[in-house]
Amino acid sequence: MPETLAATSPIPSAPFIPPRGEQAARVTIGPGPDLQLASMQFSPASHAAVQTALMKAYGVEAPVTPHARDSRDAVRFIWAGLDQWLVCAPQGQADLLDGLRRVTQPHAAITAQGDGRSVIRVRGRDSRAILSKLVPIDLHPRAFAPDSTALTLAGHIPVQILQHDMTPTYDLFVFRSLAHSLYHDLCHAARGGVPVSEVCP
Repeated sequence: MPETLAATSPIPSAPFIPPRGEQAARVTIGPGPDLQLASMQFSPASHAAVQTALMKAYGVEAPVTPHARDSRDAVRFIWAGLDQWLVCAPQGQADLLDGLRRVTQPHAAITAQGDGRSVIRVRGRDSRAILSKLVPIDLHPRAFAPDSTALTLAGHIPVQILQHDMTPTYDLFVFRSLAHSLYHDLCHAARGGVPVSEVCP
């Protein structure tokens, strides 16, 4: 009789908090929210038709710059490159994939991403300093604010990073097969504490 495989998280469910001490990082690292995830792509020729359909159905257009936008139904559209978006919604809501396909057909390609990607959340006053050890982009508030996103690397791992608020809180979207490695690198960076030049009062 075939066995049923139980779904497991690639990283521990309990958030990691670095040990206390001088220059200890005030940050927590753990799983992000449980989301429905889908990718959306459409050509420039279909841009007007799809954006009109999204506005009618969700109350927002997909952003054309590296930002995220939230719809009235808590569906979030995250820029993910030229003519590409990552779309997410809380689990338990109406099926995201079916809704997007219904709204955008026949103009857009919608693909499920929930089984292929994981979300790691980094939150706390020193999260920017810890991420800066791995991420080669400017995370200063003047350059990267809430709802900003970027496709970049965290060490050797491709990620999409999204800032939520001024705490600051970041979500890192990563291929599931690389999530444990990224989690390990983030925890190692946090254990090293905050560089003196980055200490926040």
